[in-house]
Amino acid sequence: MILVDTGALYALVDRNDVNHAQAAEFYRRTAGREVFGITLPVLTEAYLLLEARLGIYYADRLWAAVGEGVFEVLPLEREDLLLALDIQRKYRDAGFGFVDATCFALCERHRLRRVFTYDRKHFSLYKPTFAEALELLP
Repeated sequence: MILVDTGALYALVDRNDVNHAQAAEFYRRTAGREVFGITLPVLTEAYLLLEARLGIYYADRLWAAVGEGVFEVLPLEREDLLLALDIQRKYRDAGFGFVDATCFALCERHRLRRVFTYDRKHFSLYKPTFAEALELLP
């Protein structure tokens, strides 16, 4: 499974995004061979960005795609939220925030090493307990 971050999800939808072509090509090459997982915080953040920047039509298209199973939604358990808070506190100076920290917590629980993201700053700073580093895609 590949975890998908907000920026990558947004870039897939917004054709004017600087990363759109690369994100779309990566998705085309990878979809069907890999499962793309997202968190509800990522979905919420991407939905709100799309709604604010492109309008409700594009935001709802993302929502529909998730509902149709294009992305697997990874549930956050209480333990994940506590781990995310620990991660946030440990990396306080990095400025991860809730969405990034919950992504890292799910990476830990599911041992997800590969992340589809354009947030190189935060995702390269985080050091998982199960691997030397996260593999940032594309």
